[in-house]
Amino acid sequence: MHLKTLGVVHFFFIFAIKSCSSLNNELEDICDCNCDLEIDVVKQFGTQLESLQELAGQIQAENFSLENKRKSQSLPINCIQAAAGSFKSGIYTIKYQRFGDEPFKVWCDEDTEFGGWIVIQRRVSADVDFYRDWQQYKQGFGNLSGNYWIGLDKLHALTASCEQELYIKMEKFDGRKYYAKYDLFVIGSEKEDYVLRTVGAYKGNAKDYFKPHEGKKFTTFDRDNDASPDGNCAESCRGAWWYHNCYWSNLNGDYSQKDNVQGVIWNGIQMYESLKFAQMMIRPTERCMNRLSVKNCPL
Repeated sequence: MHLKTLGVVHFFFIFAIKSCSSLNNELEDICDCNCDLEIDVVKQFGTQLESLQELAGQIQAENFSLENKRKSQSLPINCIQAAAGSFKSGIYTIKYQRFGDEPFKVWCDEDTEFGGWIVIQRRVSADVDFYRDWQQYKQGFGNLSGNYWIGLDKLHALTASCEQELYIKMEKFDGRKYYAKYDLFVIGSEKEDYVLRTVGAYKGNAKDYFKPHEGKKFTTFDRDNDASPDGNCAESCRGAWWYHNCYWSNLNGDYSQKDNVQGVIWNGIQMYESLKFAQMMIRPTERCMNRLSVKNCPL
């Protein structure tokens, strides 16, 4: 299409030159001293040339846009596709239609249960403050390779259109490790206050301390959606979570080695004992992958 279009432009360009040249010769035969007519011919040729240059610029811009669109459409939509060639954990670029036209970067975990996990949250130190407002939790913050929150908008887009499972890795300061896995994780839209619609069935060794938050809306210190009669749980627990009254787990709390209600907590491991490490990850379920294998399946 590109070569054909350029051919058309080339044809019109040559035609314009020949037309102007022919017109100029005829004018010379009639009156070889008429400078005004010659100037008119030059002006006419200049106008045609400008039009052709403008058309060529439009074609070039269109081709550039089509090429970018082609490259964008070829991007992977999850970590299973993104890391298929390397099977290495790290930062990859994906594009998810439901989130919009702009690609975005994610951390893919390929070291846990056969890989393919998108990291949506990670706590490894106190370097990043997780006591943030609604807008920041909506957009996401932190460092992909360190302390990180993916953003509620992305989380909704990723979980609402194709079924995802959730894997939570945790570690105590004494080195003991735990996990909690849920087979269906879905987050609502902002209009629904990013409600935790479902977590599905649980398995793991950390005890099920996320299921009680099912059906609860997300709460930050500036957006109180919890059921506590004594104030905002995000304020009293210095975090942001799907609080009720107030929590069974609080993985977005303050990072500290001090044991208190404001820490990075999973009460199924130890009541109000702060964790050294926590990482939440999602991956398409088998049912989702079957849907993705169907041609033109919408996301």
